[in-house]
Amino acid sequence: MYRKYTEGDRKGFATFTTISENQICRGFVRKYLLSLISPLTFFKGVKMNQDLARERSKASFNVEELTNLLDEGPARTARRRYLESIIINDPEFDNADNFFDSREESYERSLKRGLQFLDVQRKHNIVDPEEIEILKRSIGSALPSSLNDTMFIPAIKNIGTKEQIDKWLPLAEHNSIVGTYAQTELGHGTNVRGLETTATYDKRTQEFVMHSPSLTACKWWPGCLGHSSTHAITVARLIIDSQDHGIHFFIVPLRDMKTHKPLPGIKIGDIGPKLSLFFNGTDNGYLLLDHVRIPRENMLMGAAKVSLDGKFTEPKNSKILYGTMMYVRAAIPSDTFNLLSRAVTIAIRYSAVRRQSELKEGEGELQVIDFKTQQYRLLPALATSYAFKFAAVRVLREYYTLKNKMSVGDFSSLPEMHSITSSLKAFITGQGLKYSENCRLCCGGHGYSVFSMLPDIYMLINASCTYEGDNVVLFLQVARYLLKCVNSARSGKDLPSTVSYLNDHDNGMASNATTTEQFLDPSVQLKLYSNRSKRMITTVAEKMHAKVMNGMDPMDAWNAFSADLLQCAIAHSHYLTVLYYTDFLRTGLANVSRPIARVLKLMSDIYALHGIVENSGSFLENGVLNVKQVALIREQLNLLLEQLRPDAVPLVDAFDYSDRHLNSALGRYDGNVYQQLFDWAQRSQLNRQPVLPAYDKYLKPLLQKGKAKL
Repeated sequence: MYRKYTEGDRKGFATFTTISENQICRGFVRKYLLSLISPLTFFKGVKMNQDLARERSKASFNVEELTNLLDEGPARTARRRYLESIIINDPEFDNADNFFDSREESYERSLKRGLQFLDVQRKHNIVDPEEIEILKRSIGSALPSSLNDTMFIPAIKNIGTKEQIDKWLPLAEHNSIVGTYAQTELGHGTNVRGLETTATYDKRTQEFVMHSPSLTACKWWPGCLGHSSTHAITVARLIIDSQDHGIHFFIVPLRDMKTHKPLPGIKIGDIGPKLSLFFNGTDNGYLLLDHVRIPRENMLMGAAKVSLDGKFTEPKNSKILYGTMMYVRAAIPSDTFNLLSRAVTIAIRYSAVRRQSELKEGEGELQVIDFKTQQYRLLPALATSYAFKFAAVRVLREYYTLKNKMSVGDFSSLPEMHSITSSLKAFITGQGLKYSENCRLCCGGHGYSVFSMLPDIYMLINASCTYEGDNVVLFLQVARYLLKCVNSARSGKDLPSTVSYLNDHDNGMASNATTTEQFLDPSVQLKLYSNRSKRMITTVAEKMHAKVMNGMDPMDAWNAFSADLLQCAIAHSHYLTVLYYTDFLRTGLANVSRPIARVLKLMSDIYALHGIVENSGSFLENGVLNVKQVALIREQLNLLLEQLRPDAVPLVDAFDYSDRHLNSALGRYDGNVYQQLFDWAQRSQLNRQPVLPAYDKYLKPLLQKGKAKL
């Protein structure tokens, strides 16, 4: 059956239609290129690199079956490929020239593509949010309405009243307005409570006066703010009768809807170039407000409220106001998986194509992927990509379950969900940054070229380590939650499932394993990670308690141990990713073949054991393992990497990225990387004429002077 993704599905409940898979294939695939069923058929007639062809012939599993599993069914794979084919076959979305655009050209291109994107949606009647995201990922560049969809609209849905939703949602969804989300200020980022922008209620006129009291209160970084957005959900301090009621959310019109010029009191513009090609197509902007008046109805009042006479009503739970940010944090792991899996695909394919150095004289150069050092750098990155895939699916499912509970007034799971989204946002982006850079380094000099796409992937993940919460700050929020849970455990209280290990009274060695094979038991792996996390956080909690009992101020104690608390949160986050991968293997493989189950378990073992080897110091320091056991785990890890090596290329093929999606000379499916590098170099502006004007201005006089001295 075709599993259609619906709002119910995003809340963790499957909804099915009566459309058969054969109907899907006839309707979506045969009509829109049968070649999309398999990348191999797409390259029929194209000369394939022999090394890559040989790698694919070694596959121990059916690549298409694994792709279907990642997509949650063959019908969904067919539908995704159909959606991607729309973008691939539209010349407007050709991205080969993106590398050479100026900022202005990049922004203009994004606007043009934005209009084309809307035409595609209308023409093909694509309205499902999941399918819209598939289209966006296929484009490979920013769109001017991106914040409209990811933050402006969700914020209205989450914290708007029914009347506000009825008014603003149709305007945004039909692009009658373009919205953004303005929170971060020039002098204030992660510390939301420190924001300076004010919204002062004027009872006489029943308006809010929006004002930036200083330069540091200038809104800075919101995407699409500089030139595209017409409205902004602006985060500001609510002031009534000189009393500060904290942070709330206001819809502020920015531009005249006829001329697009800034409205009176609005100073707005672009903040300048960023590190990423992708983000340079987006007009991240600044906003200064000079006593701008907006109607009372423009305050989002689905939670907190201000009456006509200025009476303030607090929300039932103040954390609900941060629901939009929690959603974005829940979605970022999925974005990071998409980026890291692309980087791993590029690096592994190129490592199979690239030959470098003789291991034994006269036997010819080896494929780079056959060097053990390359395998140790890339294969754990591959396993990590799969681990992040399953964690990303899980966290989104948990978020929609929470949202469903909150809609009926149940906020009991909110603290745990805040911890989960903060943990995985910070951990997955941080690890994604590390492994994406590793992929670039594994490609040598060509990896430094923007034609590899690896520098831009790295920069995109780099940005996600900062936006929607700096990773260090998020980890410290997780640590604060863990400390509260430690105190609850000491009081004998039940704990949420993700921290229930804190109630585990096993104080002995986490594992008595004496052979390498015993460390392949998922329960042993989980025990190792949970015991490490428990011992780290309880040790720090005891030290902090002792300091406070000796007279240290609690906040000074917090600051004194913040570096240790950071490591505690990272350890807990690492445990969560191992837990979610293990849970998937336990519940998600009911209908898969044994070869697929085997290779997924193999990668799960690599992910868990590589994490132990790379962090062996903390496992040893906390008495979870001894030196001999770490040596056994290292030995087992090396054996696992040897087993995974033949499946490396098929496993990245299962991600099913088209060449258009990767936009990488090094990651081409056919392996013809050197021809692609040369062809793309010909597009450079510097190669459009044999002699550049700069020669006559600078080089020619220099050469003539040198010649005269001879």
